[in-house]
Amino acid sequence: MADEWGPEKVVFAYDPDTGMRGVLVIDNTAIGPGKGGIRFAPTVTPVEVFRLARVMTWKCALAGLPFGGAKGGLMGDPTKVDRVAWMRSFAKAIKPYVPLQYVAATDMGTTELDMAVFAHEIGDVRACTGKPMEMGGIPHELGTTGYGVAIATDLTLKTLHAYGTVNLEPEKATIAIQGFGNVGSFTAKFLDELGYKIVAIADITGCIYDPEGLDIPYIMKELQVRENIEKLSGKYEVLPKEKIFEVKADVFIPAATSDVINLETAPLLIKSGTKLVIEAANIPTTAEAEKLLIQRGIWVMPDFVVNAGGVIGSYVEYKGGTEKEAFDLIKYKISRNVKLVLSMAHQNGMTPRQVALEVAKARVRRAMLLRRGAITVAREYFARQKQQYELMIPSLKEET
Repeated sequence: MADEWGPEKVVFAYDPDTGMRGVLVIDNTAIGPGKGGIRFAPTVTPVEVFRLARVMTWKCALAGLPFGGAKGGLMGDPTKVDRVAWMRSFAKAIKPYVPLQYVAATDMGTTELDMAVFAHEIGDVRACTGKPMEMGGIPHELGTTGYGVAIATDLTLKTLHAYGTVNLEPEKATIAIQGFGNVGSFTAKFLDELGYKIVAIADITGCIYDPEGLDIPYIMKELQVRENIEKLSGKYEVLPKEKIFEVKADVFIPAATSDVINLETAPLLIKSGTKLVIEAANIPTTAEAEKLLIQRGIWVMPDFVVNAGGVIGSYVEYKGGTEKEAFDLIKYKISRNVKLVLSMAHQNGMTPRQVALEVAKARVRRAMLLRRGAITVAREYFARQKQQYELMIPSLKEET
């Protein structure tokens, strides 16, 4: 799957003592060190990690951050293995590349505590972001990614309504969120605070639906104790998790794992009246499914545009900024990029993904050309130095 953009390095790691199996993909570092979280799940594959690393290449470029794209993956169940030992072992295996070529962060299955372990093992706080506050971190548990998704959703609805592209008044929009972990729950929280009606949410255990709107503050408070939707008290009937694709909602937000919108679930979204998909998760929609949705007039806002809040917050942490600076920068950059992508898509008859990819690729290509140019200049410089030295050798011999 290698192409002109990368990957530059693929590192496989195995530790027979702990059973740790991991992979690091450094996709492209033309703009800066590869940035990307460490995914910890039994379903992780090298191909998935590569796809996620490529998304990070485009995401960082589009957000205008001095990072390239990378991703780490641990192939195990964090609830069934010694996660501290696994994280230490993985950090030790990839230490030669951290932090000059790779800067880690949290992802599905990892938390700020894992980042503390990772940084301590590497011996450098710059090894990762999303660390605990006590280590100068801005944890993703504050909801930076979800905040960015909420800002993107709000602005996308208002912009498409202003263009007359989607026949939907933003204040009347109904929203369904698939996935209710860190990203999904904070997306719901911030959208609820903006006044939007969230009619359905789902996690790995079940789905709850209320056409009149869910009580998001109540649900989030309950989940702090009851852990998942299946264990919620009797205020809402719990449906099978797959029902989230069938409930009537104007906006569908996948906020869980990869490829959940596919040729089986896309027709269900079309039938349920979905008008807009906001990709809060990374690579949640297959190419075939997105093509089908677009053919039916459904707009799809790509992941690397709308869910960049996490990496933008990471950048603020990386340069020693504050929590407030992180949220302010997320709002600014997400708003700017959503406006740019929708404006160009509207003017040129392109999809948001086509526009966003063009912009991101242009920035990465320029950085790659500059890097190649710098290498060429350096080679010419050292060649001249060598030539001058060789010319000096006869006179040096005479003086001797």
